[in-house]
Amino acid sequence: MFARKGYIEAAISDVAEEADVAVTAVYYHFSGKDDLFAAAMRRVLNAITRVVEDARPSGEQTGPEGLRRVIDAVWDWIDVHPHSASLAHSHLPGATRQMTQIRQDFTERHVRRAFDYLGSDGTPRQRGGAARAGAANLAMHTLVDLLISVHAMRMEEGPLRNLPPTAVRAEVHRIAEALLIPA
Repeated sequence: MFARKGYIEAAISDVAEEADVAVTAVYYHFSGKDDLFAAAMRRVLNAITRVVEDARPSGEQTGPEGLRRVIDAVWDWIDVHPHSASLAHSHLPGATRQMTQIRQDFTERHVRRAFDYLGSDGTPRQRGGAARAGAANLAMHTLVDLLISVHAMRMEEGPLRNLPPTAVRAEVHRIAEALLIPA
């Protein structure tokens, strides 16, 4: 319901009707719309995290090939689960205080994992000390933000919706890999 109507327009009564339960049943499990929305968002983001973890188990497939596997696995999951993807990519990130924290936790978790795609020591080469750490941190945040943003742009109303998906995916691979290789 949140994916179809959006957070603001969806009402608890809509959710209850869709689930074929009484409104009181929804309130029995959730304190209100914010709590229900947060639970829905956690469910979607946890599913995406599982896809990432399944595509590249800890300690394996690092580097560009591992990154391509993860990008492709999430891409394929989104194509199979468009309503979930819509919820994850079309909501207002700061709609509620809970959502701000949920999104921040998700991003930080994946930024930490993104460092695995760098060199064996977890940092890009050819830079020194603080500059290297700062560049790596910026690159990994940019990488995660790119991968989140591109899917929103592929959605029904997005600016990439009419482009061939294989071409967009190839370009995402190219840009993501460029972020791993320091200038």
